[in-house]
Amino acid sequence: MTAPLFEVVLTVADAIAVLVRPMPGGQEERDKAAQLALRSAARRNDLSICRRPSGRPALRPPYHELGVSLSHRADMLLAGFAADGAVGVDIEIEDSNGFDPAAFASDHFSTKEAAALAALDSAAALEICYRLWAAKEAALKISGRGIFDGLDEPDLAAQLNLLRTDGATIHLGPGSRLPPIALTVTRLVNAADQPVYCALARDIG
Repeated sequence: MTAPLFEVVLTVADAIAVLVRPMPGGQEERDKAAQLALRSAARRNDLSICRRPSGRPALRPPYHELGVSLSHRADMLLAGFAADGAVGVDIEIEDSNGFDPAAFASDHFSTKEAAALAALDSAAALEICYRLWAAKEAALKISGRGIFDGLDEPDLAAQLNLLRTDGATIHLGPGSRLPPIALTVTRLVNAADQPVYCALARDIG
């Protein structure tokens, strides 16, 4: 397989996330593309992606098993890597057609986050909703359960200003479902001129 086209889009703590475009079709091809991109970006030729029995991606020794995370949407693949701890990534493409960010927040986010979104104008609420969504999914992948238990944690209501700043690092203490983490979000634009939100989270406990 030839080396995929990629760019490093996020860094936090000692973790990186690379965006691969165009994304290969099947899971095996995506895993190979992510492995090649992460090897090149991290300069680690011994980085090897495998799959756990659950289907979740993992790294073979000498790296931390949960030191890789993958997320894909449309023709984009986001791959995250940390050498010695758990990492999570998520990518979301904004779609404003029929999407109500205030209603989504009320159904899925914390009470404080939902209240903060309800106070914003529609454009700001849409952007913050997607930033929260991506950040929470990335963070919850660190737990090994993902969003199975809902999106109310971590509660980022107090960090919304940082969340709106591309590449800013947010540090969070331990929660009921998560260890201490560092996370960051950035907003890109795809070939169809749609906003794309990429998030990277790292266990710093």
